[in-house]
Amino acid sequence: MIELPERFYVTGTDTDVGKTVVSALLCKALERPYFKPVQSGEPADADTVRALAGVPVHPEAYRLAQASSPHTSADAEGVRIDLATIRAPAGPLLVEGAGGWKVPYGMHGGTVLWQADVVRHLQLPVVVVARSGLGTLNHTTLTVQAIRADDVPIVGLILVGEAHHDNERDLPLLNDVPLLARVDRGDLPHDFDRLAVRLAADLRRQP
Repeated sequence: MIELPERFYVTGTDTDVGKTVVSALLCKALERPYFKPVQSGEPADADTVRALAGVPVHPEAYRLAQASSPHTSADAEGVRIDLATIRAPAGPLLVEGAGGWKVPYGMHGGTVLWQADVVRHLQLPVVVVARSGLGTLNHTTLTVQAIRADDVPIVGLILVGEAHHDNERDLPLLNDVPLLARVDRGDLPHDFDRLAVRLAADLRRQP
């Protein structure tokens, strides 16, 4: 069994990959509180996780109205995202990021505040959520390479979608990263509890 850390960060290969649903499932399966440092757009992901998983949800450091990249949403409201204001609550925790890995959280005077800066500030390892189907070898490998180049440790991968034997076999080999589980998209919210039980069982089966 691969023991997930008490505190970790969830990122995705891109927007709408299923990162928030996977975060909610992990929170439910692991009985883990949830925190999203920067929210862009409504409905807020924290509200989705609270409704699905029923776990404690900590308020965002920044809650922005515009559904855009964090740096664009912040600029639209005249807000500057500052690492000093992002403080992760103590204790076991799942932290969800915004969009894919190479998302800027701020651009000021030629200096970019990257998502990696936030993760290093919080001192957390990363779980990567990726699609299971066609195209994931490229998207996932590029994401893993970028995370490693940013000197951030990776816990493993969680795939979302229908079973794809070749990708499930090849992704760990190509990236030297364990495949933690695969999650069906399901019919939410009706299938949520079933998917959470399945995810917990998959995590327990890891060598």
